[in-house]
Amino acid sequence: MNMRQKIAVVIIDVLILIELCVGMYFAVGDPDNFQSVFFKVFLGTFIPTIALGIFIVKKLKSSEPEEVQEKVES
Repeated sequence: MNMRQKIAVVIIDVLILIELCVGMYFAVGDPDNFQSVFFKVFLGTFIPTIALGIFIVKKLKSSEPEEVQEKVES
């Protein structure tokens, strides 16, 4: 995984945490239907974010071979 992919994964992780907080915020507004509201809001934003994240990480994949560190035996 190259550095661009790692940065993209970190950004996607932050977006997912924000989506989790937004889902909790909306779900607290309706305590009787907390679970259904939470899943509707969270999954409605989570699924497109994951799909977009997978697409972006694959798109950022470089065609250059990664550097491999060799073990030095003494």
